[in-house]
Amino acid sequence: MGSMATSTDAAQTQGTQTLGGPSPNAIDPIRFEAAVFDLDGVLTETAAIHAQAWKQLFDEVLAAQAAASGKVFQPFDANSDYLAYVDGRPRADGVRTFLAARGITLPEGQAGDPPDALTVRTLGARKDAYFLERLAKSGVKVFPDARPLLVNLRAAGLKTALVSSSRNAKAVLEAAGLMALLDVVVDGVEAARLGLKGKPAPDTFLRAVQQLGVPASRAVGFEDALVGVEAIRAAGYGLVVGVDRVGQSGELIAHGADIAVTDIATLEVAAPDGAIANPRLAAWPPVTPTEDADWLIVEDGFTFTREHEIESIFAISNGHLGSRASLAEGGPMSAPATFLAGLFDTGQRPIPTLAELPDWCGLAPVIEGAPLCLRSGKLVAQHRTLDMRQGIVWRDWRHEDPAGRVTRLHECRLASAYDRRLLLQALALTPETYSGAISFQSKLDGSAEVQTSSGGVAVVSSVALCAAAPDFQARAVRLADLTLQAERAQTLRIDRFAAVGASSQDPQPRTVAEAHAAAAQTRGMVDLIARHRAAWSARWDASDIRVDGDPEAQRALRFAAYHLLGAADPTDDRVSIGARGMTGVAYSGHVFWDTEIYMLPFFALTWPEAARALMMYRHHTLPAARAKAARYGARGAFYAWESADTGEDVTPASVVGPGGVTIQIRLGQQEQHISADVAFGAWTYWRVTGDDVFLLEAGAEIIIETARFWASRAEPGSDGKRHIRGVIGPDEYHEHVDDDAYTNGMARWNLRTAVAVVQDMATRWPEPWAELRATLKLEDAELDEWLAAARDLYTGLDPKTGLIEQFRGYFALKDLPISSFVSRTVPVDLLLGLDRVMPFPIIKQPDVLMLIYLLWDEFTPEVREANFRFYEPRCAHGSSLSPCIHALLAARLGHMDLAERYFRQASQIDLSDNMGNAAGGVHIAALGGLWQAAVFGFAGLRLTEDGPRLDPKLPPGWRELSFRIRWRGKDYNLNASGQAPPARETA
Repeated sequence: MGSMATSTDAAQTQGTQTLGGPSPNAIDPIRFEAAVFDLDGVLTETAAIHAQAWKQLFDEVLAAQAAASGKVFQPFDANSDYLAYVDGRPRADGVRTFLAARGITLPEGQAGDPPDALTVRTLGARKDAYFLERLAKSGVKVFPDARPLLVNLRAAGLKTALVSSSRNAKAVLEAAGLMALLDVVVDGVEAARLGLKGKPAPDTFLRAVQQLGVPASRAVGFEDALVGVEAIRAAGYGLVVGVDRVGQSGELIAHGADIAVTDIATLEVAAPDGAIANPRLAAWPPVTPTEDADWLIVEDGFTFTREHEIESIFAISNGHLGSRASLAEGGPMSAPATFLAGLFDTGQRPIPTLAELPDWCGLAPVIEGAPLCLRSGKLVAQHRTLDMRQGIVWRDWRHEDPAGRVTRLHECRLASAYDRRLLLQALALTPETYSGAISFQSKLDGSAEVQTSSGGVAVVSSVALCAAAPDFQARAVRLADLTLQAERAQTLRIDRFAAVGASSQDPQPRTVAEAHAAAAQTRGMVDLIARHRAAWSARWDASDIRVDGDPEAQRALRFAAYHLLGAADPTDDRVSIGARGMTGVAYSGHVFWDTEIYMLPFFALTWPEAARALMMYRHHTLPAARAKAARYGARGAFYAWESADTGEDVTPASVVGPGGVTIQIRLGQQEQHISADVAFGAWTYWRVTGDDVFLLEAGAEIIIETARFWASRAEPGSDGKRHIRGVIGPDEYHEHVDDDAYTNGMARWNLRTAVAVVQDMATRWPEPWAELRATLKLEDAELDEWLAAARDLYTGLDPKTGLIEQFRGYFALKDLPISSFVSRTVPVDLLLGLDRVMPFPIIKQPDVLMLIYLLWDEFTPEVREANFRFYEPRCAHGSSLSPCIHALLAARLGHMDLAERYFRQASQIDLSDNMGNAAGGVHIAALGGLWQAAVFGFAGLRLTEDGPRLDPKLPPGWRELSFRIRWRGKDYNLNASGQAPPARETA
């Protein structure tokens, strides 16, 4: 947030007046991600038209009042009165504010009032009519400095938006030819629809950055109205620019502007002069590594066969870009891969796969013509560290080549959490025992482009600085052309800056990538790492979970949070998180139910902006879900089991199993519970955050359309019940079953929740609800059908035993001892074959127990306990999603030995590769489940209407478990020990 004015001495520079705060010379495309503009008086010369329309209106009212009272007529001043009372305000507020200044109060009025009625509503409508008449005569004039700045901002990769209280803003923009230069428009119509307060309240400016997906602190706001400047300041924008068209620079700054400009074209879009990098590179290290072992994952030496899983575990990511921790010099067991969220390609494959970008960090030292690599010579020492606190991967490698020369290489890498387009690499190379020529083999110098089969384009641009001891004087270099004559023990330094531009976000991805790389090079490594560390620090402040008494559990939980935080991008709601994040190629980067059920609770409670983006992805893919439902003869929305960029189902039809056997995949057709899972995610986000705008714009539609799907799937049976047939539940060892307990239970919840949401909207937001209802063509009879379907849906509950049958016929399956299988690394279906597993009651992961966890309050303690005792021994844990839920439930039910055992198992899925497949990427959903096991299991967190409550049951040795959550806009610091203390709200 830019600082408020701290001095009264104004300086006039290039049409800019500033009092402290950010530099007036430039808008830094690394510091800022978006620019938000007011319309009248900033982009268009329509303020004068508004002023004259207001004058015509108020003079009519004031003249009539004067004639009736016998007082002297005092007309409206189109300059001073306009600026003081109506400029920047919504029409109704302008009417109220000005008339109140003249001692006049009018009734609000209502729809249907005659045009000549003296009410706030009718006067606002008359003003609007006068404005449109004048606009039609005069046309729209655009300020000469407006269009060039918009073009330059967008070329540099900044998103742009407009905020206006005018209900005619879009018409004005179209007439002015500016609409194509704006990503988002928040106008008076939008504000009224969503109940947003007008300026000086920050609501509309907060709405703009929310729609852009950009933190307010990373946005620049432009306003000419004093109340508008106050609104931007209150919204927490990083830079507030007052646009002075009428000679009020001092007033703009006094009301909160960081700078005031008479010509916005004087603001360059480039790194400010003060950001020019020091011409010397920092001696190693460029930043101090974290020393606290609780924040570190360490790998010593080199194990050839384990390298791929290390690349996954040590991967770096910022939600937009992800890069595996492959060896810079490469090797036969090195699998470098860098990914851009949402960029999928089919190539020669039948299904889209997350596309790989050029290897930006491949850099092999060449000593006197011989490449330095682990496969030749002798490893003296290697120490790699994942510094989770700072989001940095460190490497210290000493190697003796076949000629006996010993070289030491230090390296650090990061995916910038400050500027998500940036990837950074710093190296220090020291020839410890020799002098000689050192060159480098680089896989990327300059720019390289990836184009997908669907037309998507990503450009990676890389630049570098090089320096040598003792003075480390820096110079820009092409690494492929670099050869240095190094003296013994002389350290060489290289800083590398890679930036990515993408056609999904940037009209000119190459221009954006190259500009960002150049700006980063100018900024310098030390400055960029400092900004990156600050961004990670802010995330950890909100998301850290602390275990007192168990260092292994502490590291495991921070490892989970590290990869979850790195997987999300709150600025892009067109993408979601794949099953392995951006740490590996397993599952092709596809999105599953994992996101809503296993990951979303972490984000909703610690990073609501990221959670919102994940759920908006599901809303953007709702058309594909509707189309899929229609293909299967159902109504509503049937979400893809595996989703990529468009939301179409990209589940493969078959895979090749052990021995080359082709295995048919029926999940895309039969794992129908995905629709209820998505609805549950939408409801969870809304319940946790209280984000009513999300409900109105997206959440309600998701919940309603998925309910429609279930109503069409629940078929009446001869037993008087309704049945959902031919499905697969979370237990994928049993296919094409009827009345799967989890599927039916979540469908019932979905149907009832949809009715509740409809009733709530109709009561609280009648106008938006009427619009949505008309769009969806929803009738009351349909709601009655949903309630009937929910009431009659088969449950499988045996009232005598309290057991819920997992699916029709499950209890009749013949027993198979599974004790000899559950401890194996290879899942039992791969060991025996799915056809040999299906006739037995062995299950892959919790199904009934998953339902009990999610809908806890719908089951009695006796039912919870009976089903846990029955199903827990029958689970083979063939999925990484299984141990964490068993740990959570065991803790809630007081089975602490089991809870701890399952927690340890879940915590080592990646860190010890106990499922044998971490090479394909970390199991990001299992990491979300591990966090839930600690928070909802051991801490016993319950979210109630009165706020969060704890019922802790900690493992032996855990003295305290503490964490922070955000519940409905308030932050709570929670501390769980042997007793349940009250939740403490923080400021």
